Amino acid sequence: MLELHYMLLMEQPNEYETEKATTSKREWLVEYDVDSGDGLKRQHLSILNGLNMQDVQVAIFAELRKMYPLSERLEVTITRLEPITTHTEVKKFDLNSAYTS
Repeated sequence: MLELHYMLLMEQPNEYETEKATTSKREWLVEYDVDSGDGLKRQHLSILNGLNMQDVQVAIFAELRKMYPLSERLEVTITRLEPITTHTEVKKFDLNSAYTS
């Protein structure tokens, strides 16, 4: 049996997002820890598609079933679950500098 423990309040879409972004399938950033009973805690970071948090939860279950097919019980702690926005703030980027490698 899979159990999910929500540690953080899940973020709701920001008010500046468009109607289409909140009513269509989009990408979600999901970070979670898995304890499969072997004493090791594994951290996962995934980008999953879904219309809402319920769709993302179904996608998490599917991902866990693929990664841990022989485990009877998993303890999953979700530490981050938020929609990925396509809006960027230009002021956060330094567009006037040149970068070399």
